[in-house]
Amino acid sequence: MKTNILDQFIRKLELDFAGSSITSPKRKGVIITISREYGSAVRKVGQMLVNKLNKEEIGFDLLHKKWILIDTSIVRDLSKELSLEYKDIAKYVPQEKKGLVEQLIHSFSPSYNKLDGHLDHALEAVLNAYFERGNVVILGRGAGFYAQELSNALRIKINSTFQFRIAQIMDNHGLSYQDAKLKMLKNAKLRNDFLDHVHKGKSESYTTVIDRSRLDDRTLADYLMSFASAKVKDIKREQEKMKIAH
Repeated sequence: MKTNILDQFIRKLELDFAGSSITSPKRKGVIITISREYGSAVRKVGQMLVNKLNKEEIGFDLLHKKWILIDTSIVRDLSKELSLEYKDIAKYVPQEKKGLVEQLIHSFSPSYNKLDGHLDHALEAVLNAYFERGNVVILGRGAGFYAQELSNALRIKINSTFQFRIAQIMDNHGLSYQDAKLKMLKNAKLRNDFLDHVHKGKSESYTTVIDRSRLDDRTLADYLMSFASAKVKDIKREQEKMKIAH
């Protein structure tokens, strides 16, 4: 009988991450994490932000490396780490483009309890690799939690009203109001359960919180760009202080 690919995936996790120590990532460039509620429609904004950052070369004097958006690629990187084909893991991931947290939830949820503590070890290991790369915009609240101790991290939380999120889901998925509401509540619960597991009772803090309910994508991207530029200036000031102190 052919072994189920998800069982292989779990065994790989147990083998590669059980008992492994997670070291703190080196601080390179700037890390931007964007946390949001399901249905807040932020992925397009995240890509707009990355395009702006690259066009204006924001932070390139700290780290001369192009900015990238981290979203669905998290599953590809996990599959590479665990020597599994992306297409095999992707079978367990919905076709909709979701953020970092949703991708992980749907990838692991069929045997979530079996993973126990190995899921957060795997997630932290992969996120640390992104942190060490620098100049990354990461979608998903799990990333913001792990980046809390990084002085070069800008942790943004984007809120939106209940009605805004339902309207976005209706538009993006062609659903009725009631179906969109049910979809939002279901995915919100999956996300909250996952975050409860990762946070283990610890709270998550943010550098700034934005309500995007009345902001179009371009305006929101401009806001995020201004925060990113300010963060780069803060990091440079701190670096100058350290040089003077030494």
